[in-house]
Amino acid sequence: MAIEPEAIARHSYDTLLIPGLLQTEEYATALIGESHPPLDDETVEERVRARLQRQEALTRKTSTVFNFVLNEASLRTEVGGEETMQRQLKTLLKVGALRNVSIQILPRGKGNGLALNGSMVLLETSEHERYAYVEAPKTSALHSDLSTVSALSEAHGMIRMQALSVEASADFIRQVAEEL
Repeated sequence: MAIEPEAIARHSYDTLLIPGLLQTEEYATALIGESHPPLDDETVEERVRARLQRQEALTRKTSTVFNFVLNEASLRTEVGGEETMQRQLKTLLKVGALRNVSIQILPRGKGNGLALNGSMVLLETSEHERYAYVEAPKTSALHSDLSTVSALSEAHGMIRMQALSVEASADFIRQVAEEL
């Protein structure tokens, strides 16, 4: 996260959850509040507040490009109940309309080999340094090694090619919201 504010480009792929930069307060509270071991209310509020502050980057730095590829499962994993998910999906549409943000959906059954390997974030700084961040339960890793970053960038590119276009993704998000 220390590199993220310096980024001129941020590309990510998320498998099961809406990424923090796109989460509503309700969704973030439900997600963080369900942590195990349980967190006290003050810690939950502190983490939600920090997550929401990070979102300011989406509108503060309009020259930074944000691309989010979300697996369909992230839209259908019900966090916080139906109303929370409906508001979350509407927020995706609103944020996705920003000119420096693109949101694409990877439909079920597409990109299975690569898509099942997990979430990733690719960052590029103004000095054109490139980093890749991968996360799994109880562990995370930031990579700066060129061969690792390149391999993860290629994997992201292949996933992105399998994803719906930005426009088709917005239609898909609307459809899922209506199904709730």
